[in-house]
Amino acid sequence: MKAITDSRDYVKNYDWNIGKPIDPIGTEPDRFAPLSGNNNYRSGKLSSFEQMKMLKKKYGIKRIINLAKDSLNHQQDERYNCGGMSVPCEPIWARELGIEYFPIYMEDKPPSNQDWSQIKKILAKGNTLIHCSWGVDRTGTIAGAWRKTIEPNLDNQSLLDYTYSFGGQWKQSGDPNQHLRTWMVDRSYDHKIRKKVNFEIRKVPMIITGITTFLALIALSVSRK
Repeated sequence: MKAITDSRDYVKNYDWNIGKPIDPIGTEPDRFAPLSGNNNYRSGKLSSFEQMKMLKKKYGIKRIINLAKDSLNHQQDERYNCGGMSVPCEPIWARELGIEYFPIYMEDKPPSNQDWSQIKKILAKGNTLIHCSWGVDRTGTIAGAWRKTIEPNLDNQSLLDYTYSFGGQWKQSGDPNQHLRTWMVDRSYDHKIRKKVNFEIRKVPMIITGITTFLALIALSVSRK
């Protein structure tokens, strides 16, 4: 999706009764949903090489930002002799598929200024998936902060309503994610970042138009010979 979006519809691909994904291969990760920008998405943890391959083919994912080291725990792949956090599969899968991979881990505190700057640069390029373990708290924080960065008219209540719609611990007693929520709400619009996003959104049509024009000129040149 190449647009600014407030979409709150997401894929449900986790069976809480057995504690496993319903379909770890052919279906998008749990809580997979579009995110504002040039073809950005958000989700919970990835389950398999095949699932990542499907995301690249179906959605054009070129970059993955992993916000949660614990999301690697359940991954196992004998083909690549990897599994768990000691030999994580996800960066290996990404390398095999030619996907840029960025482990920028968070817990219950906001990212550092350096990490946030890096995240913004990656998301501005587009074709990026951000995920944590459940696609709610850490992913919700970054998704919300990103929306505030590039959406000048997004008010705080709308932002919080959007964030709450994906579930999680946000409204539990004591608010275990209060530091994340406060940091997210304090983000501000950045017209320079939005300008970069707009450029990326327009770039593909511009390239196609340029190629079409070039081919038309070649055809015209040939016809005149």
